[in-house]
Amino acid sequence: MRKQSRGSRSSSIADPFDNASIEKLKSAIAPFVHVHKGTIVQQSLPGLRDCAILLKPQTLQKSLIERIEGSPSTSEFEHKDALEASRINPNEGVKTRFVMELVRLSIANNEKVLIFSQYIQPLEIIEQLIAIFNWVDGKQVFTMQGKLNQKQRQTWINLFNDPENEVKGSSTGCCMESIRGRQAISHAYRLGQQKVVYTYHLMTSGTSEGDKYCRQALKDRLSELVFCSLSNENEDQKKPAVGIEDKILEEMVDHAKLKDMFVKIVNQPKDAGKQHWQW
Repeated sequence: MRKQSRGSRSSSIADPFDNASIEKLKSAIAPFVHVHKGTIVQQSLPGLRDCAILLKPQTLQKSLIERIEGSPSTSEFEHKDALEASRINPNEGVKTRFVMELVRLSIANNEKVLIFSQYIQPLEIIEQLIAIFNWVDGKQVFTMQGKLNQKQRQTWINLFNDPENEVKGSSTGCCMESIRGRQAISHAYRLGQQKVVYTYHLMTSGTSEGDKYCRQALKDRLSELVFCSLSNENEDQKKPAVGIEDKILEEMVDHAKLKDMFVKIVNQPKDAGKQHWQW
C-alpha cells in the first residue's frame, strides 16, 4: 500500500482499496494459492440477508457504558443497586430489548432464532428472560457453552440441531477453537437450509464495538478483493441485487415503541462501501 508523506494530515495508508496494490499482491500469490469460491452454497440455498445494527442504550446503560469506557477499573459501580434491580428487565439493556422483541416476532412468524455471544453471561440472562414464554430448557430453548465435556457436547449438539427448539443460544467459544462471525452464520446458512437466513450483528452506541466491527469489515473486504478476480468482481457489481425483505426487522423499526433504539442499520455490510462502516 502506498504511504503518504509524514507531513500529510491524512492516514499513512492512502487507499486500502487501491486496485494497483491489490493486483500486485494477487500476482505474487497466484502461483501457489488456489481459491475455492464456494458458490454451491449460494446457488443451492434460498438466500442470506446480513445487516449490522447500531443500537441506542437507555439512560442507565448509557451511564454505565460511559463509566466503563472512561475508567481503567470497573470493579465498583455507582449504580450497582440499580443494575442488580434491572437484571431481569429486558428493556434496560438495548440488546436484550432487541432480542426479546425479535424472539417474539420470530415465533409468531414460525421462525427460529439462533443467538451467538462472545460471553456466557448474556446468554444466561437471555435464558432467564425467555422464561416469560413458559418454555422448557432443552426443549423449546437451548444454550450451548464451551465448559461441556466431550460426551455432554455431543448430546447437546444433537439437541442443538433439533428443529423443535425455538431459540438456541451459543457462546462463540463453545467449540474447540473460538469461532468468528462467518462461522457462526454457517450454523444456519448451510446445505439443507430451506428458508432465507437473516443475520443481525448487534452493537451498542458509545462502546468500542462499532470500531472493532469496522476494522474487521475492512479486513474481510480486502481479503475478498485479493482472493477474487477483478473481472468477476466487476461482473457481480453489474448484476442487480436480489431484494430480500425482512418483515420482522421492518416491523421493529416502524414500531412506535421500538424505533427509538435504532441508531443505524447497514444492510449487506460486506458489500457496502467503506463509508457506511463509519458509526
